[in-house]
Amino acid sequence: QVRNQGEETQIQTQEQNQVRNQGEETQIQTQEQNGVQVQGSNANKNNKGKSSSNPSEQRRSEVADAVQAMLQIADRDGGIGQQVRIVAQNQNQNQIKLEKNVEKIQSRGSFAKFFIGPNYGEIKDAQKTLEQNREQVRQLNQIKNQLSNQGDQQQLTEQIRVLEQTNQDIENLIGDAQKGFSLFGWFNELIS
Repeated sequence: QVRNQGEETQIQTQEQNQVRNQGEETQIQTQEQNGVQVQGSNANKNNKGKSSSNPSEQRRSEVADAVQAMLQIADRDGGIGQQVRIVAQNQNQNQIKLEKNVEKIQSRGSFAKFFIGPNYGEIKDAQKTLEQNREQVRQLNQIKNQLSNQGDQQQLTEQIRVLEQTNQDIENLIGDAQKGFSLFGWFNELIS
């Protein structure tokens, strides 16, 4: 009888997990139908209140949440909404690209850094993407001033702050990667 109760509990747990998974699949399908697949947002929803041990995942998750909030604003506001949607999609794509750049920059070993310096090619690519992000944030600030709903303006202001903070964090990481001594780093920088 005890064994049967344990099996019933296990079956109930499996059924609950199936229902939960179906809800997540519906959410993913909805995001894909909106024309953007936001990476990292599900991880952040499951880890609310917990600090992520991986800063890259945490930044990606914060940007994904900001993009989701901007997409909600875009859905509510007709004419300006399409502009917000485009900027939000670009921010999400740029964040993925930036995190890959940062990962490559940080993966260079200390031995290689000493002789040839940091990965200047990836650093330059990341700086270009950061500049694109800054331009998009300027566009969002202009769009924010055109919104008629005060609540949407406030929410967009908060999302802009998140994007600016994330960009600043990545800029600091890039700056730190460029510091230090290397024997032939000047030559590597010249080539790249």
